Amino acid sequence: MNALNQLLTTLKIEANIYKNGQYCGMWAIDTSGAQRMTFHIVSKGRCYLLIDDETLEMNTGDAIFFPHDASHRISNVTHQDVPINATTTEKMSSTLNGESTGLVCGNFENNHPLFPRLLQQLPKYIHIQATQNSSSKKIIDLICEESLQIDESSSLLLNRLADCLFYALLRDHTDTTSGLFSAFSHPQLNKSLELIHKNTHQNFTLDELASEAGMSRSAFANIFKEMIGQTPMEYVTQWRMTQAYRWLADEGISTLAAALRSGYDNEASFSKAFKRIIGFGPGRARSVYKKLMNEDQQ
Repeated sequence: MNALNQLLTTLKIEANIYKNGQYCGMWAIDTSGAQRMTFHIVSKGRCYLLIDDETLEMNTGDAIFFPHDASHRISNVTHQDVPINATTTEKMSSTLNGESTGLVCGNFENNHPLFPRLLQQLPKYIHIQATQNSSSKKIIDLICEESLQIDESSSLLLNRLADCLFYALLRDHTDTTSGLFSAFSHPQLNKSLELIHKNTHQNFTLDELASEAGMSRSAFANIFKEMIGQTPMEYVTQWRMTQAYRWLADEGISTLAAALRSGYDNEASFSKAFKRIIGFGPGRARSVYKKLMNEDQQ
């Protein structure tokens, strides 16, 4: 799965826990609308998730994830008479309100244009129950335990635990029988994907990639397109642009430098491919780097 690890490293997903508190009285929340993958972990008590026509009971140690920013309602009651987002939380403390519900709320942030594609194979929501036994659940237990601490270091640790949670979530709950993730699990295709990911500057031929996978040219092209939904050459270009975005946004390198690193010998052809894959030009990607530099200097 090295190729998948390389992809995730390039995308640089970061968790942000923005709420760790307890709700008292009658309350209801909906955190959708931010265009991010959001999640809620019940650190204490009980509540209900209402989504579409479903109602799910959630108890201490349960967690819910919304890969596609789905509209939802989480409340301590099943009826919908309580106004949304009208109640503020109280801080977690060593003395907890007996009737309160503790929630850890966060999201997974990523400014890479290709990040949404990574989430396409995830369902509308993922409900992890306290009774389950998985890597994701073990990390959730650690988050619940840490959320009850009241020292300042707990905030930083919660974010880092949530970072780990995302990768465990992908491994535990992604369908690997079809789509992009299936290719990373395929013993032959994974070899060609590793070669592509490790050599962004190299201009591969279809024969070279098929040979790395130990397959005939036609068989390799057919199964690659069937599993990933792109031709091998289309994927090579997409990977190059994925890497180039990181170099432009994180390092602020010139368009020519990004072109050369990506295996292009001129800036014009690179810029055309970049805009076609990413959706905007290299200059806009570099503006992300400039914005970060300005924020650091303030």
